[in-house]
Amino acid sequence: MKNTHEYYQSILFEMITQSPALSAILQTLSHLYPQAYLSAGVLRNTVWGHLHGQSFDLKYSDVDVIYYDATEMDQYSQKQLQQHLEQLFPQQQWDVVNQALVHTWYCKDNGERIQPLLSIEQALSLWPDTATALAVRLNALGELELIAPFGLQDLFELKLCWNPALVSYATFKKRIDSKQWLQQWPLLQAIDPEIENIE
Repeated sequence: MKNTHEYYQSILFEMITQSPALSAILQTLSHLYPQAYLSAGVLRNTVWGHLHGQSFDLKYSDVDVIYYDATEMDQYSQKQLQQHLEQLFPQQQWDVVNQALVHTWYCKDNGERIQPLLSIEQALSLWPDTATALAVRLNALGELELIAPFGLQDLFELKLCWNPALVSYATFKKRIDSKQWLQQWPLLQAIDPEIENIE
């Protein structure tokens, strides 16, 4: 019997493989920039859609691509990659970010700059909610490769869990409200950290 992470990972990979849109994006990324990962919303929403008995339509949706290159001193390369992707997939909204440069522009709730990030995994470990903190790419062997520092359990169990590493709980709640996740995905459960701590 596979452990929980391996089980959920196999389901996620099957969903990706069966999605022509996701497969095309990953194939293209592997040629354009092999170190780049597809991440965040498109993966999360694909799973949530499946668990709600729906298919998530990638058309016109935002697509996040992340990579890590500490040798880059400015955003030229990430903008160039984004332009390539916009030309190849004009129906998508692209957001390409070199995580090695995030500290140059990202600020905490209190306005404080963060320290330089050291890896993709560390970057994902700071994202506001655990279900969104995942990234996938096709490696040199053409196999799917996953980074998910919090695992996949919250994602597949439809739990919205706050990650306190960078944002306050109030900011986390505003994020849920502004994106209207609970309205769009009614089976989701927002986990209150105070109740969790009592339990």
